[in-house]
Amino acid sequence: MSGRRATLSPAGYRRAGNLGADGLVVHAVGQAGEEHGTYDFHGCPGPEALKRDLVAAFAGCAAANGRWGSAKTCDNYAKYLRHFLRFAAACSPPVTAVGRISSAVWNRWTLPDPRRRQLRVVLLEMASLPADTRAAMQARRRAIRTGQVRSYTLEEFKAIRGAAGKTVRSAELRIDEGAVLLQRWRAGQTQPGSVDAQWGWLLEHISRTGELPHSTVSTDGTRYLSRSVRRLLGAGGGPAALARLYPTYAEMGAAVVLLVCHEAWNLSVVETMRVPEQWPNADSGDAAPAIHRVDTDKPRRGPRRRHGSNNVVDVGEGSPGRAMAQVAAITAQARITLGNLGTPNTRLLWSRRAKALEGGSVFADGTTAENAIKAWSASAGLTGGDGPLRVGARRLRRTVQVLYGGPRNNTVRTHQDVYLLRDEQVREEAGQVVAAGLAEAVEHAAARVRMRMVADATGVTAAAVRQVAEQAGVAAGIAARVVAGRLDTAAAACIDFEHSPFTVAGPCTVSFLLCFACPNAVATGRHLPRIVYLHKILETLRATLDASTWAADWAGHHARVADLVHTHTTDAERARLLVVLTDRDREPIDRMLERRLDP
Repeated sequence: MSGRRATLSPAGYRRAGNLGADGLVVHAVGQAGEEHGTYDFHGCPGPEALKRDLVAAFAGCAAANGRWGSAKTCDNYAKYLRHFLRFAAACSPPVTAVGRISSAVWNRWTLPDPRRRQLRVVLLEMASLPADTRAAMQARRRAIRTGQVRSYTLEEFKAIRGAAGKTVRSAELRIDEGAVLLQRWRAGQTQPGSVDAQWGWLLEHISRTGELPHSTVSTDGTRYLSRSVRRLLGAGGGPAALARLYPTYAEMGAAVVLLVCHEAWNLSVVETMRVPEQWPNADSGDAAPAIHRVDTDKPRRGPRRRHGSNNVVDVGEGSPGRAMAQVAAITAQARITLGNLGTPNTRLLWSRRAKALEGGSVFADGTTAENAIKAWSASAGLTGGDGPLRVGARRLRRTVQVLYGGPRNNTVRTHQDVYLLRDEQVREEAGQVVAAGLAEAVEHAAARVRMRMVADATGVTAAAVRQVAEQAGVAAGIAARVVAGRLDTAAAACIDFEHSPFTVAGPCTVSFLLCFACPNAVATGRHLPRIVYLHKILETLRATLDASTWAADWAGHHARVADLVHTHTTDAERARLLVVLTDRDREPIDRMLERRLDP
């Protein structure tokens, strides 16, 4: 390694805090050092000591290594904290210290609006909080609100996804056409004086500046286009010219809708999403399906669990990977222009504003996605059973969870409590699938278990290699890689990842739970502890789910795993295997069930 040795900080150095000297002003910063705003609590009522204690806890959450990762979150909690200080001062008797925030005070605070419970994130940071209050805050609320949420119907969802896809494809074709013309002009491949040459010159200016070329400025500051430019623009005017390189605001909304339809990401995740890495590289000439590795950031999970990633595979039109490629393509020129302006940015979502903000950028980024969705929804002309069909990211995310089953970027418990059990459509349709699903899953489980098991093959030995080769019917070289763990997936080993019976073309893209139904899967004695652990987790899950959800999402997987476990182990052996279970065995199973290993 070359380079200069880093210098150590001087003795006694401490990182500058984000709390003002008087303890009532907080300078919120993000994990990467970005400014999230300044929050002044001087005007709030209450004793100074109480205010300083609460503001100090707020400052800890709003620090670079704190729990909150966005300015929007800091704003929300600041509002709740100011409201709580007013509430505490109005109590009888007033709350004068953290130690006086009793469970009764907490209940009075949350009763009018359950959303006020969010403030517990701040209060739980305080050591002086009474133990009974802390317990009340930490108690998980499992009450189900009925009649308040409803997903889109399948027909409505397909209409929304289709309309969003059509909008994005239209933008892609238009912007690609403009980019090709610009490349031709730069290469000198347009006839001087021709319409194409004039448009090439105009698009070059737009690409460099993000603006139309204004030739004159009036005394009041109004800028005017030259006569030749106005003649070139024609009836479409400036907006149509800008749209030849950049998506409109509504088109950015359609792009967000399309991504949520495919991957059920939270809107906050999409808002700050960066352009994903692609493998193989687009310029490599490799014919393999493109895999986009998408980094996700969910600050609400806390600093240790906030960052994750998803792999989305481009297997053709309508696939999640193709949608991601289209969105990246229509926003690419905006990133190029930002780089030309000296403000490079790798965020995925951009659109050209109809009018630049005063002193601000001509581009809108993903943080305005919610309003962009509204703009697209208003222009899409979608209709539902009750009239105009309004599109919202939250309802779309819920719909994907309900229609396509299983947790999507959240835990199993959140999936059940928040998305399924609160959805009217799920409760209405539950009884229609219970009996048929359970019967079919059990009746055909054995026939569908296609994973090859070589239970006696343990350890990395020549004997184990021979056993795998003979009993699984694979070549010795492949058997050696299975025994050595070089072909391991979450639950077993895969001897042919590139040719899956579940994927039309290219590498396997389905859940690892389907390994138990795949002839490419091979398990040995080394894999048994994690398979037995998986069986135990599924048994526990079965006891917590309603019958319809179990039948629709889990019964088939459970039946295959149970058949394999009961065929190759006894009760005593299963108990022994759970004793020798290691964290290395447990981790991939946990990650698989939380969908953190999904392609």
